[in-house]
Amino acid sequence: MKNEFDINKVFAKSALIGAAGAAFCGLLLWGTPLGRPWVNSSYDFLFRFGVHSVTNRLVLVLMDEDSYELLGQSRDTVWDRALHARLLNKLADDQSSLVVFDVFFKSPKDPGADRALADAMRRHGHVVLMADVTGPSHPGMEVADVITPQAEFLEAGGNAFGVGHADAQTGQTARRHWPFYSPGEGNIHSLPWAAAERLGAQFDRTAEQQWLRYYGENGAWKTISYRLALSNAPGFFHGKVVFIGNTPKKTDPGLPEQDKFLTPYGNAVGGMEIMATTFLNLINGDWLRRPPAWVEAILLAITGGLIGGGLCQFRPLAAGLAAAAICLTVTLAFVSWSYFSNYWFPWLVIAGGQVPCALAWAWVSRPRQSAVLIERFPGYATVGEPFGKGSYGKVWLARDATGQFRALKEIELSKFENKDAYEREFRGIKSYKPVSDQHLGLLHIDHVNRNDEQGYFYYVMELGDPLDPDWEQKGGRYLPRDLARLCSLSGGNRLSAPECIRIGIALLEPLDFLHQRGLVHRDIKPSNIVFVNDRPKLADVGLVRKTSKDSTWVGTEFYMPPVSEPPGTVSADIYAMGKVLYVSSTGKSPDSFAELSTSLVAKPEFMRLNQIICKACQPSAAERYPSAADMLAALREAQAQLDAGPTRRM
Repeated sequence: MKNEFDINKVFAKSALIGAAGAAFCGLLLWGTPLGRPWVNSSYDFLFRFGVHSVTNRLVLVLMDEDSYELLGQSRDTVWDRALHARLLNKLADDQSSLVVFDVFFKSPKDPGADRALADAMRRHGHVVLMADVTGPSHPGMEVADVITPQAEFLEAGGNAFGVGHADAQTGQTARRHWPFYSPGEGNIHSLPWAAAERLGAQFDRTAEQQWLRYYGENGAWKTISYRLALSNAPGFFHGKVVFIGNTPKKTDPGLPEQDKFLTPYGNAVGGMEIMATTFLNLINGDWLRRPPAWVEAILLAITGGLIGGGLCQFRPLAAGLAAAAICLTVTLAFVSWSYFSNYWFPWLVIAGGQVPCALAWAWVSRPRQSAVLIERFPGYATVGEPFGKGSYGKVWLARDATGQFRALKEIELSKFENKDAYEREFRGIKSYKPVSDQHLGLLHIDHVNRNDEQGYFYYVMELGDPLDPDWEQKGGRYLPRDLARLCSLSGGNRLSAPECIRIGIALLEPLDFLHQRGLVHRDIKPSNIVFVNDRPKLADVGLVRKTSKDSTWVGTEFYMPPVSEPPGTVSADIYAMGKVLYVSSTGKSPDSFAELSTSLVAKPEFMRLNQIICKACQPSAAERYPSAADMLAALREAQAQLDAGPTRRM
């Protein structure tokens, strides 16, 4: 469509701004604190769509409020270690596979109870103890000191210990393993890491960022109160990994609760649940990772460019639907990727940042684009999509300043191989316009305009009758009533001989008028014959030229005379008219000339017309009608014979 070239310049500029804006928006949200909510929510929402199932048999023994009260313990003092020894012996009797104490045995207390606990640890043989850390919360960046458990317990537990520390601050959402760059610096490992290693897990020692993978709002374990664990049925803990630790301490209203963290589900859990989640991540190797920063930056730049530039191509409603589809696709794609690959990406930067940004620009820029679409043809506003297409242009339905429908054809320089051909096209219209209103059978041209700066010209002409007279009331699309469509709607794809004769006469009158003024049409065919107020007229007048020996070979195959004949002649137009009458009267294609059906041969009125067709389509120009006036006279004679009565069989 010629109209698209200049419009595309506007769209291209708008799309470039949209692409740059969406890409910048994404990188801004991704790389600055401003976008932290988008990045964090991208992680949090992953677990609302589905979680991994695990087969690990894990039990959390909770030192909860009921246990404190019924077992006579106080949060202000150290838990009676004799109770720990008792529980640990029960776990040994049940042959639990591993016991992890999320309890810090920092210094000696009651000698008897300490000795009993140490003996229970030796008896069980698979115990991991908690250590503490002072200093920075991210080992590897600065020096940190590890405070190990009491030496007696450390020896009894086989020197298996790890730091019981969460990456998040109390009251915040826990999203990362601690230390974040595992395996940490030197021998500093987390309690879950030490527990997984004690159970036989093998780890790559290369430092790597590790993100928590959650296993549902209630975790992938069973929980039991400490007081009930002491008296549970024998064998309950058989083959299970047991974590033992405190539940968060309840504080006065308004005061922050200690050792309590939020999860992506919005619920609060104790630090032991974070340790247990980390342990399952490590033992199953399904913790989450993020792509390198440069990969994420490039991906956001690409998605921003595509989305920002793409949505500008749509109308507002379509842009909104496309944006919704993009958001859904991005969500499903990255959630699925995280589930199956153990990688996560801040996808909400795209779905919640870049897409709204691109959509807003698409809506804001649309009125300006529409205005340019109208201003390209001053005084005329195009309606809908083009209804006609040619080699060098497209034809639009347009309204003039009075609201009247006209046909507008635009010709664009970029569609031609060279400027000379473009100029010849313009000279043809320039030659045709002055005579277009001098004969009723010619398609009248109202207006011609040229824009050399942007490389196009257009002309406005009278509009053909609509194929469907009620198209506007039905909200449908305008299509012109041309000879090709008229034949396709008739029985056998053809018209009667009398109708073809009437049409031929109506066309040869203006064609003879053109020829007498030294002009030739050069592209006569059924689709270029439109009906205006039920009168057939020669349309697509862009190839009209003065007769010349150096005319170029243009036209439509099978409607052009043999290649040995010079183009752009009166005789070539007569040959094309003969082919038009052949196609419209027989229903056959022009390359089938001169095949006839037996049913047509039996009709005298058709055979009279066929005699005229055969003379017009003679391979030799010398044997054709010497002028349009001669062919017109032959058709008028045939019409008179038909009007006079039965025609003798030819």
